[in-house]
Amino acid sequence: MQTQKNACQLTVLVENTAYGRGLLGEHGLSYLIETDSQRILFDTGQGLTLRHNAQQLGISLQNLDAVALSHGHYDHTGGLMTLLEDCKIAKLFLHPAALQPKFSPRGNIGSPIQDADRLKQTIDQLVWTDKPTEVIPGIYLTGSIPRCHPLEDTGGDFWHDSQQNQVDLIVDDQALFMDTPAGMVVILGCAHSGVINTLNYIAQITGTDKFYAVIGGMHLLRASRDRWQATVETLANYKVQVLGANHCTGTAAIAFLWHHFLGNCISCHVGTRLGFGT
Repeated sequence: MQTQKNACQLTVLVENTAYGRGLLGEHGLSYLIETDSQRILFDTGQGLTLRHNAQQLGISLQNLDAVALSHGHYDHTGGLMTLLEDCKIAKLFLHPAALQPKFSPRGNIGSPIQDADRLKQTIDQLVWTDKPTEVIPGIYLTGSIPRCHPLEDTGGDFWHDSQQNQVDLIVDDQALFMDTPAGMVVILGCAHSGVINTLNYIAQITGTDKFYAVIGGMHLLRASRDRWQATVETLANYKVQVLGANHCTGTAAIAFLWHHFLGNCISCHVGTRLGFGT
């Protein structure tokens, strides 16, 4: 697929950690991505801090061109309620499986909104993304990511039912990617498909052989050391220059990545602003 280069700025609105006056952390993720002419929100956090942090950072959530969801867990979709209270959403991009019931050993972890008809009442357009899809010019969602690497799994125990009978492989997991003047940038939600699988798939569909930056949750907190090492090797093979592991990656895994990754490791906490080609 042909990709269009866009300079853009990424601002972390929701993440587990926050540094800066008045900013708050929560277990969740939300990024505002802005090009010269358009703005999209990638994930919405739980909904506890999205509105507050945006106000503290002087950011309006009005007039978003699109909202995109990485998958259907509450810590990425809960802020939809806040958004729908505050503003009109023109387009919502999500995988068809994102609204399915979702459970872990901790109980219900699904989206607070699991009714597509309810969403259609308040959102102009729902765009289902089981395949690679352009969100705005130059920014894309992967859709479902093939699971190929033997060391990678979903990162935990997940089901579609509270009785734990129907395993949830989280096929709704997807990443955002964009070609910028700095290079290809990948934004992860939780990478339940695996970081290696995700990068390999984006390389396959775009034809790229290198990535400038990989940012987001990597769900490595329960992964083996061998998987950590394989992840570092894959980042090196793709000549990744900037790594911003956060959210669900896990403290020990982040420490390992910071020690072994040869590029620039950055903290992507609430308030972080990154420019790519700006």
